[in-house]
Amino acid sequence: MKENTINIITQANDAVSNTVCEYLLGKKIHFNRINDDDFYPVTFTVKTINNKLKIWDRRGSVNTIPDAIDDYQLLYFLQKDRDSLAKAYERIHKEESKYIGDYEEERQSNKIYDLFLAQKVGLNIPDSIITNVKKDLSSFFSKHKLIITKSITLYPKVFYDDKEYSSNKTVIVSQDQIDNLNEAFATSLFQQYIGKKIEIRVFYFEGLFFSMAIFSQNDKKTEIDFRNYNYEKPNRNTPFKLPKEIENKLKKFIKIKKINSCSIDLIMTPRNEFVFLEINPQGQFEWVSAYCNYYIEKKIANHISKK
Repeated sequence: MKENTINIITQANDAVSNTVCEYLLGKKIHFNRINDDDFYPVTFTVKTINNKLKIWDRRGSVNTIPDAIDDYQLLYFLQKDRDSLAKAYERIHKEESKYIGDYEEERQSNKIYDLFLAQKVGLNIPDSIITNVKKDLSSFFSKHKLIITKSITLYPKVFYDDKEYSSNKTVIVSQDQIDNLNEAFATSLFQQYIGKKIEIRVFYFEGLFFSMAIFSQNDKKTEIDFRNYNYEKPNRNTPFKLPKEIENKLKKFIKIKKINSCSIDLIMTPRNEFVFLEINPQGQFEWVSAYCNYYIEKKIANHISKK
């Protein structure tokens, strides 16, 4: 990768990256954009870095696999090498350069550990259980009466009959569904359902919080999960100021995670209590920026182009 420049690691269709690049072009700032679906020739020397780089890892990693390689078994092996190189590059440059973003945290996406950390710093979390035992799930259901399930890590993808099925949503679990389970089933994450006044999407960047209230509770389609978008009647979204106490707890959480940019999902209950749901180190924030007039992309461009 080029020295003495800004390196942006992203995806070709990422709208946020496009906007940040437009701001940089307007400022006549040189940068090097690396899309993770394009092959990128790289020679990486293991040594102390003398020339400080500025790297914004927006999404993805550097693609080091030539397009000519199409053997599935070989690609599976090479993808592991690519992943290992991306993590090493990130760790080294976090020590030696200005590195914003986090590929490694995004890849591991450990929601269970994140819930533990959130509770450790004093944030409220839903009562949660990870189980593959029917009787334990039944006891959890009896305790809360209304529970949900979501993916443990990244959203699942299943290929069946040459079709891809996927979901990143939260769904209600019914008694009938539990009754139809085997005594042992695939390990799954279940949580008590917590009624909400609003959902809150937070984007954090280098010490700054940009928060948006989502009035998803007012729509039957989105009341469980705002990602069940109602395109005909979209949820109302407005800027929101988190209490300083919650921001401080989130900062402690982020410090433990050793990250400097992320998206965070919270809810505010009808009793005005804040509950942590999950964090996404490379989460989308374009809509937060646009709906709330935060101009986050401009702030990022200014930050990464500072001398």
